[in-house]
Amino acid sequence: MKRMFAIIVVLGAAIGCSTDSGTGAESASVAQASTTAARGGTITVGEQNWTIVPSTQCSIYPGNVVSIAGHAAEDTSLEIVIDYTTQRGPVGVSVGSDRREGSWFAVKDSLQWQIEERQVSGTATFSEFRSGNGKTAEGSFEISC
Repeated sequence: MKRMFAIIVVLGAAIGCSTDSGTGAESASVAQASTTAARGGTITVGEQNWTIVPSTQCSIYPGNVVSIAGHAAEDTSLEIVIDYTTQRGPVGVSVGSDRREGSWFAVKDSLQWQIEERQVSGTATFSEFRSGNGKTAEGSFEISC
């Protein structure tokens, strides 16, 4: 039995080895690039556009539960968070943080969601304050996880 297990392990390792001429580092880099390309998206508020890098989390769970967190590719200090659940959890879309000038928060009553498999998109009216007060702008978002 131990011998059979050893043979299976050796065969599995041999099958798993690549026969291309690239190095392991190149193969890993290509795999990472294709995974990164499949994840992310855009968010637009008024005339501003950002590319979303879901560096912290990019999850869409059964029952339309969405949890996406990361930053803007154009400014890594600019947080982007998208949360949705039909339960009593957080629901919202934000660009920036409460203490950062130029932040935007989706007005909850204005949010329209489309969730299909690994994609989330929608529209909302965004406000410069979480309360919905202050300057507002129309916006949209589209993300793939």
